[in-house]
Amino acid sequence: MKYYVLVNGQQIGPVEESQLLSMGVTRETQVWREGMAQWQAAGTIPELGYLFASSGGYTAAGGYGSAGNAGNAMYPCPKTYLVESILVTIFCCVPFGIVSIVNAAAVSSAYSAGNYQLAVQKSENAKKWALISLACGIVGFVIGFIAGLLG
Repeated sequence: MKYYVLVNGQQIGPVEESQLLSMGVTRETQVWREGMAQWQAAGTIPELGYLFASSGGYTAAGGYGSAGNAGNAMYPCPKTYLVESILVTIFCCVPFGIVSIVNAAAVSSAYSAGNYQLAVQKSENAKKWALISLACGIVGFVIGFIAGLLG
């Protein structure tokens, strides 16, 4: 996502989200992106909370936290899909199920480390691979059923 940043009264941008910290953006720096009604402090924008998570201090939730998952104070941990991943691995498609399990296991770790965006990404990947595994299992079942009827 691209943002515009106010630095020393000068508007800079658009800038990739990944470049904000290297530009010296703090929680108080005013930023804007397409779709926002007005400029806001970077620390009050939920999707930027992970940028300030490791330093503790003021969080987007409006309070002071500690290091670790301080930036996640207002975000619940994303769903891991671990149970679903294990089930599709057992009953559907082992290779894709394993990929899903690996991503599911990484959700809590990323969240605990204060990297909310990575936790969300791992959660989405776990869900995607669980669904792919399920689809492969269903297709395999249908093909096997049809082969049984014709055989």
